[in-house]
Amino acid sequence: MRNFKPSFVLAVALHILIVLLFSISFLTDSDTAQTSPPADIIEATVMDGAEIDAEAERLKQNEANKHQADVEHQQQLENARKAEEQALQQAKKQRVLEEQKIQEAAERRKQEALEEQKKQEQLETKRKEEEKKLEEAKERRALEEKKAKEVAEKQKQAELEKQKETAEKQKQAELEKQKEVEKQKQLEKQKQQEVEREAKLKEQKLAEQTRAKQQQEAEVKKLEQEKKLQEQKTLEQQKKLQEQKAEEAKRQEQLKQAEAKAKAEKDQQLAEEKAKADKEKQAALNAEKAEKAKQAAEAEARAKAEKEKQLAAEKAEKDRQAKIAAEAEAKAKAEKERQAKLAAEKAEKAEKERLAAEAAAKAKAEQERQAAIAAAEKAEKDRQAAEAAAAAAAKAASDKQAVDSAKQMIARKVEGAWTRPINATQGLKCTIQVKLLASGDVMDAVVISSSGDPIFDRSAENAVRKASPLPVPQDRNLFNQEFRVFTFVFKPE
Repeated sequence: MRNFKPSFVLAVALHILIVLLFSISFLTDSDTAQTSPPADIIEATVMDGAEIDAEAERLKQNEANKHQADVEHQQQLENARKAEEQALQQAKKQRVLEEQKIQEAAERRKQEALEEQKKQEQLETKRKEEEKKLEEAKERRALEEKKAKEVAEKQKQAELEKQKETAEKQKQAELEKQKEVEKQKQLEKQKQQEVEREAKLKEQKLAEQTRAKQQQEAEVKKLEQEKKLQEQKTLEQQKKLQEQKAEEAKRQEQLKQAEAKAKAEKDQQLAEEKAKADKEKQAALNAEKAEKAKQAAEAEARAKAEKEKQLAAEKAEKDRQAKIAAEAEAKAKAEKERQAKLAAEKAEKAEKERLAAEAAAKAKAEQERQAAIAAAEKAEKDRQAAEAAAAAAAKAASDKQAVDSAKQMIARKVEGAWTRPINATQGLKCTIQVKLLASGDVMDAVVISSSGDPIFDRSAENAVRKASPLPVPQDRNLFNQEFRVFTFVFKPE
């Protein structure tokens, strides 16, 4: 319409000039007209002044209506742009809130991981304390065994003293063969009883040691099983933290109950065994005391009857036998002490070697467990990094394909909406900068690199506006990065 206005004014002026010339020629003298040469014929369209004004008014009204429509369209586009900006601001705020929530969630997960690590450290400390308690229990058992050995030595010493007294009594009763035979029988019987009692005590000690060893092996096995379960749960913890918490709590509760039950049973069993052993020892001591008192009374009576007659001979024989018995007793005692010392040293050495082997095995198992956990964590991190890189590469390729496809579709749609100017030559092209809303509606289209033909440039801008809305990707982030404001080369074929 702007291009049409100067032509319209020029046409009106030309018509007015024709009307004036026609009026002047009509008013001249007819005679002069008859004598003058024939005038040139000018073809023109005579328009009434009212029609011209009406046409001008109509054109002005059309121009005003079009201008009003353009203003309203621009206002609508501006409103849409503001609404889009508000929506973008809202989306940005929402994204900031979501990022804050994600960060808070990450902090919570980090805190939970720290708490879980702290719990694991507490469990490890508790396990070490339990191992320390087991070691203390072992030491207590060793002390008890040592005390039992000392008691046995004392009992053996008492038995030796008893045997010495019996030997003295036998010496005193050598003159009476029948009495000596009876005394020998009694002594053999006593010896047999002592041997049986010692065998019984040895069997009890062996049974106690076997039970203690079995209990120790069961405790070690139980600790190894708990350790394996702990390692397995540590691996599963990376995937299911919540399940691991529940299972860990349940397992700890069961472990506590089992340990309390085992400890109670063990204490009860030890108490029962100790009470039984004390009872048997007390019964044996009482029997020995009674037998000893009886034998002492009988020997005293016999010795008193024969003492006056055989005093001199018995004294000499007694001194000789006492000397022999003392020498034999000293040798036996020294040999027993040597054997006991060797056995104790051997047992202590075996216990140290066993403890060292257990400590080395535990250290090796812990080292292997830590190495396995580290390897699993590294493998998981590598896998996540590879997946993230692959996802990023796939996303980049997908975005590039979407951008290229959208630009091709935009170029085709704009070219379809373009009307070629009459004088446009082939091969013209221009670069257009386009501003869009998220819906694809065109807010503005401006040629930033001209083709050299203003009419072609304006037709390209009009084609972009006419093609609105343009096909853009549905991905909002991709749209904001690539199509909120973009440029493309308009080169129609």
